Amino acid sequence: MEQSGYSDVAYFIATMTKFVSAMFMAIAPVILLTILYQGGLGTVPVYDGNTRKVLFYVNNVVAALAFSGVWFSFSALVFRYSKKIVARLNKKRDAA
Repeated sequence: MEQSGYSDVAYFIATMTKFVSAMFMAIAPVILLTILYQGGLGTVPVYDGNTRKVLFYVNNVVAALAFSGVWFSFSALVFRYSKKIVARLNKKRDAA
């Protein structure tokens, strides 16, 4: 009996994780466009935190693609594993 209560909480957490990671995957293109809109298609200076000296310049398109790609990849990884956990919990619940 107590195990089914634990499975209900685990099922809720896995379902919410799946939903939130799906939302984050949908937000990734918006992040890409926002970074491109704010920085343009050229280079953007990267400043030192204390002295505000320019350390180097980074291509904004590459930075935007890298950041949104990492964001999407991590969200997809979390989505995939939470989907597996939800399926396993459904199977466990149906077997009981």
